[in-house]
Amino acid sequence: FFVPNPIWTMHRKVLLLAAAAGVADAFMAPMAPGAPKLSMRRQGATSLSMSIKEEKKVGTGNNRMTDTGFTEPLVERVEYPSSHGFEYVVKDVLNEKKFSKQEKVKKEKPGMSIFDELETLAAEARRVGGADKMVGFEADVNVRLKWLGLFHRDVIAPGTFMQRFRVPNGKMTAHQWRTSAEIIQEYDQDKNRDMWDQQGCADITTRQNLQLRGMRLENMPRHWKAMRDTGISSVQAGMDNVRNLVGNPLAGVDPDELVDTRAYCDDFTNKLTNNGLGNPEFANLPRKFNVCFVGSKELYEHPDINDIAYYPAKNAAGEMGWNIEIGGLLTGTRCEFATPMDTWVPQANYWAVGEAIMTVYRDFGYRYNPRTKCRLMYLLDDMGVPLFREKVAERYKAATGEEMHTEGTSTVPKDKSRKDLMGVHKQKDGQNWIGMHVPGSRCYADEMIMSADLAEKYGDGNVQMTVEGNILFLNIPDEKLEAAKAAAAEIPRWSFTPGGFAKGTITCTGNQFCGQSKINTKGNSVKFSEMLDAKYDMKETVRIHWTGCPNTCGQVQIGSIGLLGTQAKNAEGVMCEAVDIYVGGGIGQDGAVGSMYKKGVRIEDQLFDELSAICVEKYGATLKCEGAGGGGDAPEGGGKRAWFKNMLDMVTGGAK
Repeated sequence: FFVPNPIWTMHRKVLLLAAAAGVADAFMAPMAPGAPKLSMRRQGATSLSMSIKEEKKVGTGNNRMTDTGFTEPLVERVEYPSSHGFEYVVKDVLNEKKFSKQEKVKKEKPGMSIFDELETLAAEARRVGGADKMVGFEADVNVRLKWLGLFHRDVIAPGTFMQRFRVPNGKMTAHQWRTSAEIIQEYDQDKNRDMWDQQGCADITTRQNLQLRGMRLENMPRHWKAMRDTGISSVQAGMDNVRNLVGNPLAGVDPDELVDTRAYCDDFTNKLTNNGLGNPEFANLPRKFNVCFVGSKELYEHPDINDIAYYPAKNAAGEMGWNIEIGGLLTGTRCEFATPMDTWVPQANYWAVGEAIMTVYRDFGYRYNPRTKCRLMYLLDDMGVPLFREKVAERYKAATGEEMHTEGTSTVPKDKSRKDLMGVHKQKDGQNWIGMHVPGSRCYADEMIMSADLAEKYGDGNVQMTVEGNILFLNIPDEKLEAAKAAAAEIPRWSFTPGGFAKGTITCTGNQFCGQSKINTKGNSVKFSEMLDAKYDMKETVRIHWTGCPNTCGQVQIGSIGLLGTQAKNAEGVMCEAVDIYVGGGIGQDGAVGSMYKKGVRIEDQLFDELSAICVEKYGATLKCEGAGGGGDAPEGGGKRAWFKNMLDMVTGGAK
């Protein structure tokens, strides 16, 4: 069985390349249990030279799109008749036949052009009875609206949209949170709280972000204005843009804080989006792009999987700044952690180096099919980290007048036990925070309104999201703590005393709203965490990550246990929901990519036994005391399903 490897105690990062044969095997190459792929932090690599030596990041020198190597950018700035006045477009000399579908759409009409057309598209949707009936507008409705953070759910729920906001560092004011709730309340008609049916609701994402679901294009201008009036927008939140800026969820209150990341995430976002008005300088990247600022010793920000990760570090003179790592990605065909760029910059120059990295990627990143190979790490494969760094350094010097320094000394500790974010805890100023588990990272309007009230009445008036999809209420004074706990206990489904399995559960959207998912991740994740918590006690939190397809939005590679949605035949030969199981992933100082454990495990009648065996033998789960869990009704968390009740009765009975 899976035996922990002694090397897991080592430190620093390693690059992880999965085999390209078969979806599941390419997703994470099968490995012998006990030999997980470790982060460079755990391998001891501390510099670019070591990265090159060990991982061959010197580059091939071959540009996959042109024979000019890496001397000529693949895009150019052109004037464009829009409110922004210009766009970056791929040069005409390139072979459009090799473009991905998305690149062809962008070439035909830039994504940012949709910024001026929302009212027109909404009027057309009202005229014809919905976005799904807008013949001739498919590229605008299904692709370009993503530049406004609006995603048509054309496969699962045609005519409805998801809106993804920009929430730097995961912090929203209670007013913004409540306004979001009021919008989804408009579409939450039956209020059945079932994670199998479509209705108005909201999800917290793995990038400390909020997504609203069930919205109609006909009403979008009104919703857009309502949110903009609160100071928040969804500009450039989708497609080939930089995703939400991630920071320390305890920023400003963390007893072990290294850097307060809030101002950096805010300012980076403002520059990136031109204060929410749209910025064509960064609106045509080759693919999505992730950025985070590390402020915690525990690495709550998950820097390993970002395209740019800012690590707090000191130079030789003891001045604080940032070490830069680049290229991290988790995809269906490749899993790699970020690699050092051998760069230290002063704290104040974070934007200059970030802008330089993003524009080099914009100018030289790949645009041809397969689209999966358009991420930054693939450019690093061919350009090589040294040449990429050279081009970044040129642009950095042009912006600052300074040379780019080599890597400094990180202030992130090599070993750090992870503070539990859930529950009631003391802040560094003596006040308190309450961390609440949100089952399935799913929020409903009534819960959001109650939590907004709690933040305003007892806390600092903000709602703080985590990358695990949970909520923190910060800056609660001692004299208000008991009342705040009582108010928190009244919020339906949420809990500040969750079980060890519940608080370690992370999930993607699933097939309730996503057409690519093969399983219902949210409903299943809530049910299985409740069943495991009903039967077992845990010595440590087990992170169980669910994702519905190889796109791995649920980040199954870094879960203690990762569950990748698939299909398998049941006893009657009928295809049903199943998962491929991976074990051994990790985060923070224990960063690692998990390995294959078992394929095609049916959810309905096999998965619980498999999870039980892994949790008992690998993670030390023990049966609860006799009588714990009882029988009774099935848990309510993810919506009732008969087989779950039968299974729960069987499980809790077995505990006796």
